[in-house]
Amino acid sequence: MSTEPRAPRAIEITVDIDTTLEEAWQALATGEGIARWFAPYATVEPGANGSVSVGWDPKEMWSQPITVWEPLRRLQTASDMPTPDGRVVRIAVDYYLEAREGGVRVRLVHSGFDDSESWDNYIDGLEAGWGYFVFNLKHSLERHRNVDRVQLSARFRTLEAANQEHPVFGRDGLQVTPPASGLRAGDRCSLTLGGASVDATVATRHPPRTMAFVVPAWNDALLFVEREQLENPHRLGVWLSLYGVDDATVGQLQRGLATLEVALSVKEV
Repeated sequence: MSTEPRAPRAIEITVDIDTTLEEAWQALATGEGIARWFAPYATVEPGANGSVSVGWDPKEMWSQPITVWEPLRRLQTASDMPTPDGRVVRIAVDYYLEAREGGVRVRLVHSGFDDSESWDNYIDGLEAGWGYFVFNLKHSLERHRNVDRVQLSARFRTLEAANQEHPVFGRDGLQVTPPASGLRAGDRCSLTLGGASVDATVATRHPPRTMAFVVPAWNDALLFVEREQLENPHRLGVWLSLYGVDDATVGQLQRGLATLEVALSVKEV
């Protein structure tokens, strides 16, 4: 008895950026560049058969081999990955660069998935994450060109149901007005963190997983809230990408995140 091969699935996001091919390539193909928009810890061993290593904790780095290296044109990392239903597939992340009038078009393709329903939750999480990170790539190159990022974060365990709004948006958490549940990308709002109330604009939203804001008062910082899984219990993360912000503001926001983490954390059992 034969079975039909499963059709391939891929995540594809295209963004036009007001930058040069050289600057876009540096952002994608160097550790310094990656740290400004993706993982805060990153190293690159350049060239085909090299590697890209990234992490949100310097003690937990994730390395991927480089399988295509075409400077100013294309970068690919790829490796084998076990599937949720016990198979092994080849998963690749490609960045394609193309000079366009007024800038560069970057096309991200995350491919290798088949049509098995076992991928659905995983792919939805990737779409939520990539939607934000591609926005951050454009934002860092256009608004904070050649400026290193300071990233602050708070992560905690929650017992909130996965289909509910992020519990950080509330009386004891990150206050947002109007309520976050009614906001969409492009909407204006105000938020309060660390005792500071500021105006903001919703950058991206992928409910119920992620939501991000641009904050002009913090030199166009990005505040990103993510639900790391949809199981119960699971972890939430709040991430602040700061560029060229004074030390006093960094300290105030760091204290605000620490207070948030203490107030909302549920102890491990």
